[in-house]
Amino acid sequence: MKINIFNDLLLISDYGRSGQGWLSYMLSYILNARYIEPYDLLKGRPYSNNSDVLKYTSGNFTNRKMTDYSMIIKTHEYPADDFSIYNKVIFLTRDPRDIAVSAYNRYCEINKSSIKRLTLKNRIYLMINRLKLFSIIITAIRWKNHYRRWKSVNKIHVKYEDLLVDPHRVINSILDYLVIENTESQLIDDAINIFSFQNLTGRKPGEIDNSNLEFRTGTSGSYKNVFNKLEKYLFRIICGHVAKDAGYSL
Repeated sequence: MKINIFNDLLLISDYGRSGQGWLSYMLSYILNARYIEPYDLLKGRPYSNNSDVLKYTSGNFTNRKMTDYSMIIKTHEYPADDFSIYNKVIFLTRDPRDIAVSAYNRYCEINKSSIKRLTLKNRIYLMINRLKLFSIIITAIRWKNHYRRWKSVNKIHVKYEDLLVDPHRVINSILDYLVIENTESQLIDDAINIFSFQNLTGRKPGEIDNSNLEFRTGTSGSYKNVFNKLEKYLFRIICGHVAKDAGYSL
C-alpha cells in the first residue's frame, strides 16, 4: 500500500549541475514555499551567499496567499525501492555532456582550503576528477545510474534546456502538475526576472565565470567546445541509449 506522508512538500531531484537551484528558487517564490537543502540545513550553513535569493525563497510573504506546498526540498540522492512519501516530485535533467563539463570545472576550481577539510577518500576522488577524461567517464556512468533509478518514480520530467528556451511554458506545466490554479502571470514573470542569470550573476548568459560554482555559463551545449572525439565517443558508448530515453541524442 502506498502511503503519502508529506503531501505539502515538493521534492525536486536531479543528478547535480542541472539547474536545480534555479528552478527551485523560482518555484519557491511562486508557491510562497520555503526552500530547503537538507545537507546545508544539517551543517548549519545557508544555501546561498546572495541575500536576495535567501529573501525570496524563505516562504514567508505575509501579503501573499499560501498554497498547498509549504516547503521545496532538493536532492541528488537515489530514491528507495519503495519510494512513496512525497506526493509530487519534479525530476530535472540536463544534457549529461554539459553536466560533465560543469562538474569537471567545479572540481578544478575547488580551492586548497576546501581540499584540506576533505577526508582522504574524498581527496583521492577529487584528484581523479581533475583529470578530464576520467571525470567525463565517471559522470557518464553515474548520470546513467541516477536516471535509471528515478525513471520508475511517479513524477514530472523537466529538461533544463526547455527551461532555458521557454521558462513560462515549463513553469506553467509544473503548476498544472501541482494542481495550482489561477496563478497570476505577473508572479511568474517576476520569478523569472528575479532569478534570471543576469540578475543573479551580473553577466549575460554565455559569459563564463569558472569560479562561480553555482552559475557558470547559463547556457547549454558547452560540451561542443570542450569534448574531443574520443570523449564524445566514450560518452555515447557509456550512456547514449539511456540519454536518448531522457530526450538527449548523443
